[in-house]
Amino acid sequence: MKVVTNQFLRQAVIKSVLNEYDIKSQELSKDDLQYGDEVIQPPYDPFKLNKLREVSGLHDICITTKCEDAIFNGKKLISKNGKDIPPELDEILNDFNFDEETEKFTEDLDTFGYAGLEILREGNQFKSINHISSLYLRMCKDKKRVVNKVGTKTTYFKVYDPNNNDVLNKNTGRFNEGITSENIANEILWFNTHSSDSKVYGKPKYLSELPAIITDNAIVEYQHSHFRAKGVPNYVITISGNVEEKEDYSADDFERDLEREFKDVTNEPGTAMCIFLPSEDNNLTVSVHKIGEEKKEGSFLELAESIGDRIRRVHRVPRERLGDSEGSGVGSNRTEMLLKNYSKSTVGTLQKRIANFINKTIIKHEFETNDILIEYLPVNFEEEENILERGIKLLQNGAMTLGEFVNRFGEPFGLSMDENNEYYDTRYMNNQSLDTVLYGNDPMDAEGKLNKMIDDMEEDMNNLNPSQFEEDDDLEE
Repeated sequence: MKVVTNQFLRQAVIKSVLNEYDIKSQELSKDDLQYGDEVIQPPYDPFKLNKLREVSGLHDICITTKCEDAIFNGKKLISKNGKDIPPELDEILNDFNFDEETEKFTEDLDTFGYAGLEILREGNQFKSINHISSLYLRMCKDKKRVVNKVGTKTTYFKVYDPNNNDVLNKNTGRFNEGITSENIANEILWFNTHSSDSKVYGKPKYLSELPAIITDNAIVEYQHSHFRAKGVPNYVITISGNVEEKEDYSADDFERDLEREFKDVTNEPGTAMCIFLPSEDNNLTVSVHKIGEEKKEGSFLELAESIGDRIRRVHRVPRERLGDSEGSGVGSNRTEMLLKNYSKSTVGTLQKRIANFINKTIIKHEFETNDILIEYLPVNFEEEENILERGIKLLQNGAMTLGEFVNRFGEPFGLSMDENNEYYDTRYMNNQSLDTVLYGNDPMDAEGKLNKMIDDMEEDMNNLNPSQFEEDDDLEE
């Protein structure tokens, strides 16, 4: 009998899994046969890197969460010199489809170390972007073309370069040869992280914790297969002697009775092992030997906790952001500090990288301006109750109008306010409109004041001497 230990787990499970998910590209690989020798092979197999997201749910959700936080928290266009923002640019960048494609782009960048965005045009006019999975993209050795191959279908893209006026044939991959309106290759925006391993593909930052990511899955698989099916015995039950079978009581009946008798000892399925020692002696002897702890799963849970911490740390995503409040209480100062740091460092760095990429390509060259910049808004993890409380204070101190307050906080309560409403621009202080605070008047009644002005004017007109009108007419003549 072999007792399973952590060392055995490492040798028997982890080693085989590490070999299965070895992410280093081989000198002769399947990709070499597909793409030929005109491409630069990525230093790490993209399909193996993608597989890591399938085998570790924690690794996958860390990538998804920080990319969604970076893109979907809003953005704004900034005009540095007060220049008007082109409506076409505003429409393109504030389209939800633009956010969807950019978010996929950032996920690929984090997963593979490189990513591509196809540029879609109408004629020569920039219209939108389209994400293409990095799994099937390879950079050509001239660094002017990118190949996309799925199955037997091959498509070439021209690497985005405003200074290169050559036209690429998307089917043959040749510049300025056999060009028609049907086979002109689209351009692709290519971006990669900096790495000494590759200047065109980059290197995913999580690779330093590759064993932890693989072990995360190995622990789950091992627990599932071993503790449920095989079990690690905590007890060995030895039975010596011979079971005297009778017409109404067989050896199978004895086994069932034995199992029922030791049900409490075995505790859980698979935690005890029975050994029968046949003997001619009819005198049965049953012995129980304890060989391990009651709960061996505990060591695996501790290992899983440690592995989880390593994965979250390499992605720089706090467990609180993933909905796990075990480390600290929800709303605690520690949680607030961790989330603020996550917003500024992890998400903020990713946002700056993507914003800089868009500013230096789409905005600079497609809309020919350096005066307009895109900026992604930071993630705000403050509780809605705290934000509402601050909003009420702003309203009560005249810093926010009634309309602004309702439009900002009224949606969860089904409230809205039209800008044409006479109270929209009303400000309050200590629950009184500023009219009352400053002038001692009743709350503003625009319609009543207008009617009073009309009545006063009519009264003044009636009190005028008719001779005054005649004198005014003489003066005009």
